[in-house]
Amino acid sequence: MSGAEYESWFVSARDPASPRALWIRHTRHRPRQGPESAALWCTVLDRGAGQRLVPKQVLGALPPDAAAGPRQFRGGASMGQRAARWDLRVSGGQEALRPLRPAALYRAPLPRTKLEASVPDGVVTGTLEVDGHRVGVSGWRGTVGHNWGSEHADTWAWLHAAGFTGAPDCWLELVLARIRLGRARSPWTAFGALSLEGQRIPLGGLGRRSRVAAQPGQLSAIVAARRARLQLSVSTDDQDAVAVSYADPSGGHRTVRHAALAAVRLTVRRSGGRELVLASSHGAYEFGTSQYIRGIVPESLPDG
Repeated sequence: MSGAEYESWFVSARDPASPRALWIRHTRHRPRQGPESAALWCTVLDRGAGQRLVPKQVLGALPPDAAAGPRQFRGGASMGQRAARWDLRVSGGQEALRPLRPAALYRAPLPRTKLEASVPDGVVTGTLEVDGHRVGVSGWRGTVGHNWGSEHADTWAWLHAAGFTGAPDCWLELVLARIRLGRARSPWTAFGALSLEGQRIPLGGLGRRSRVAAQPGQLSAIVAARRARLQLSVSTDDQDAVAVSYADPSGGHRTVRHAALAAVRLTVRRSGGRELVLASSHGAYEFGTSQYIRGIVPESLPDG
């Protein structure tokens, strides 16, 4: 990294057989003022057992034995009396998704956050140890993401979903974002893709207007695509969500509510084709903003 920047790799996965999920992040943070730091984050959710674990450990640099990337996540985090360790492998034959469109946005100064779904639909297998108890992770459906840049978006909503009833191979990766332009904020812009019946349908992009009503716990949107339109709704429960804070390289923070489990309903309309309605209870939904969110208090985690 050079200058004031951040970089994160994350894996988000859900157990197809039970309401369990994980969200693991490896991050590096270089602020405009102060030393560079690295952090290992781990959120583990087990709705059936009523358990939720959110340790985060901040270090001067990532440990040499830690690994994060499209095929493997390995590391550990301890905070107080809580601790987690993970060694996970990711498999999947899908080509990486760079959702920003046009592609020139990856070279442009705006948006200041660049993103990629390095594995838009994969299978996660390995070991996860939570407070000394081993959790078997076998065949969990998930995604691997890579984000980097000099500033987080002013407000965003991120959605990933798979395991749709009647369309087991379908997956959705969607980012909705607003950026600050001086004192104003841009309209919502959508970027992403829907993989349906073996076809990857690009969603949104500059010049395509989307209708968005995004809140920390729910989302409704109509997203345009070439010769198609996607209408979606997302709902989450507080028991499936954690609230955390992302530090911004330029100073300040973003308040983030991340639901590792989310219910997603899609209506897909394609030109000359039938209307298709899909539903999944195996989604993940994140809402982040620079604004104050009433009733959302981030976990007390170390900064960095």
